[in-house]
Order: sequence, then C-alpha cells, then structure tokens
Amino acid sequence: MRKRWRALWLSIHRWLGLAAGLVFVLLGLTGSFLVFHHAIDAWLNPELLHRSEAGTSRSLAEIIAAAKEVGLQDGKLLRFADAPLGADGVWNVWFLAEREGAIFQHVYVDPVTAEVTGQRIRGNYLATWMYKLHIELLAGRRGATLVGISGILLIVSLGSGVYLWWPLWKHSWRSGFAVRGGSRFVFDLHKVLGLVGVPLLLVIAFSGVYMVFPGWFKPIGELARGKAENKPPPLVSHSVDDATPITPDRAVEIGLSQLPGAELHRVYFPTSERGVYTIRLRQPRDIRRSSGSSRVWIEQFSGKVLAVRDWNDLSAVDTFFAWQLPLHNGEAFGIAGQWVVFATGFLPAVLYGTGFWLWWRKGRIKRRRQKERQIETPHTGLRQNESQGTASIPNAKSTTS
Repeated sequence: MRKRWRALWLSIHRWLGLAAGLVFVLLGLTGSFLVFHHAIDAWLNPELLHRSEAGTSRSLAEIIAAAKEVGLQDGKLLRFADAPLGADGVWNVWFLAEREGAIFQHVYVDPVTAEVTGQRIRGNYLATWMYKLHIELLAGRRGATLVGISGILLIVSLGSGVYLWWPLWKHSWRSGFAVRGGSRFVFDLHKVLGLVGVPLLLVIAFSGVYMVFPGWFKPIGELARGKAENKPPPLVSHSVDDATPITPDRAVEIGLSQLPGAELHRVYFPTSERGVYTIRLRQPRDIRRSSGSSRVWIEQFSGKVLAVRDWNDLSAVDTFFAWQLPLHNGEAFGIAGQWVVFATGFLPAVLYGTGFWLWWRKGRIKRRRQKERQIETPHTGLRQNESQGTASIPNAKSTTS
C-alpha cells in the first residue's frame, strides 16, 4: 500500500511540475522583479520620478491643481494621490481614464515646485506591465483566476515533494539533506533546494491565493469575528445648501490628527456629492510599509470623521489578513525580507530546470534499455542478426541433421 501511495504522489509531483512548472517559473521571476519595482522604475525614469530640488513642499491643493491641468481631459476622473516615496520622490496623482476597463493615467508632480514632471498610462510601462503579467498573465480576470489556481497547484506540488522526501529524513538528517556528486548531484540538488524553499514558497503561494480569491476567506473572517458584530453605517457625505467642501490639505490634517505619529501614504478624493475623503496612513508598527493599513474616512463638507481603521486595534483575523501582502512581497521584515523573497522567486526556475532534466534523463535511460532489449532477447542470450533477421547463438558450432 505504501508503495502505491508513493507511486501516486511521485506521479502527481512529476506531472504537476511538467504541466504547470513554466507558470510557476514565470510567477516567481516576475515576483522577484516586483519586490523592488518602485526602485527599478525610479532608476529607469529619474526625470519622471525624482524631484528637481530640495525645499519646502507645496500644499496638496496646489499639487492637485497642477495635475488636473493635465489629467482632467476627455472625461477623466480624479481618484486618488500617492504621497512621494522617499526624500526625493514626487506625487503620483491617479486619474481614471476609462471606467469600463479601469484604465488609469498617472500624473507626476514635483512636491517643491508643483510642476508636472510627466504622465503615463498604467500598464504601458515596464513596472506595471510586469505587475499585470504577475497578477493576471495579461489576460484579465481569467488570467488572475489561473494565477490563483497555479498557487493552489504549487502548494500541492510542495506537499507531494515533502511526502516523497520524508522517508529519507527518517533514516538520518544527513541522508535527507545530503548533496552528493556524480550522477545523483542534480537529484540531490533538486531535493535539498526544494526542501529548504518549502516554507518560503508555501507562504508566498498561500498569500497569493488569498489575494486572488479573498472572497473564499471572507466567511472565515466573519465566523472568527462573530456574527453579532454590527456592520458600520454607510460612509457618505451629506451636502448642505451653499456648503463648501473642505480642502484636501484640511482632510489630510484631520486624518493625521486621528492617528498621531502616522505617515501619509494616499488620499482618496470624493467622486460625487455623497463621496468622502479616505486618508490612508501607516503607523510606526504597521508591517505594510509600502501603503499602510490604517484609514480615516472624512465627510467632505463638515470634515466630520466617519470611521477610523487603526492598525493597532485590528482583530486577530484582520491582522492575519493584513499580513498577507507584506509576507508575499517580503516588506513585513524590511529590506532583509525583501531580499529573501527576491531570491526565493528564482527557486521555481531552478526546481523546474533540475526536475525537467531528471525526467528527461530517466526517459533517455528507459529508451536506451528498450533498445538494448530489442537487440538482446531476454533470458536466452539470443542475439538478433539485424542484417538477416535470424537468430544466432554465440560460440556455438553448427550441426547438420
């Protein structure tokens, strides 16, 4: 029975790797790129993403006014603005260029001079093209579904690999982790690298599945929080005659006052009279370093705070869900974590290459043995005379009747 199970899991491991391995490789390599995509993008486009001089930052209202001169054309809609990344970064103002396809236009504004440094359509440059390739294989929602399924298959492949390795560990750690030379080198390399990478790849694969299919985990969250939890009221603004909306700077000021010590990351703007400001912030202990997990919702006319999402007050299940992206890209553990995830992204390529070579070599040996069996008849030592198609017995004298 044990041999049958082992043969089954060996077959699953082999054919999963051969069938989906190239997708694993693609997702791994693009993921490695995306770990540092902001830095790579800034390095490739310094005139676009770096401010020209040091100095006092202009108001957010001035930044948005400058961006609107470029962005508010052909029915585009102002959606949100990302605060500068780093000491020499620029504001990134997002306009919705096409609602049906959710195509965004980026307008970049120098925070010191309030001058537009340039504009781009999201998806038309390397960083976002790689992002779309990674999350949806450039195939929209169907591609995203395939990415999620690939994550599930990767988890199964990793589990089957551990199952196949387990008997080796039972004998000794040395045999389980040994990398020998000669004909077993590639097999041992595949075994050890796969085993070392299992914890990292499992975390990355699971977090990826969560981000593709968050709805699958929603019932778990509701169950953990308890069904008795009251849902918050709808977050809407109520216009009053002759009421003037508060400025973006005032909205940011209100948001920061709710969470002292927090850092501004993004400002969502109202898109209608009932819309609200959403201020996205990162607090000192927040593991989501690139965008922040805390939010403050503000009524656009009165400036009233409608709701606050404080990273420090998240429930255990919400904290678990909030960890998934920072674990996926490594930012939860700072630059060291990012480098670990960057290196891990190359593992699927190495495992696929070594696994494919093992499969090809096994097939070559099998074909060679079949050819040898065709030449030598089993059990009798008879050899086929290939030129005449007759059998001969070596070292036997001929006889006549």
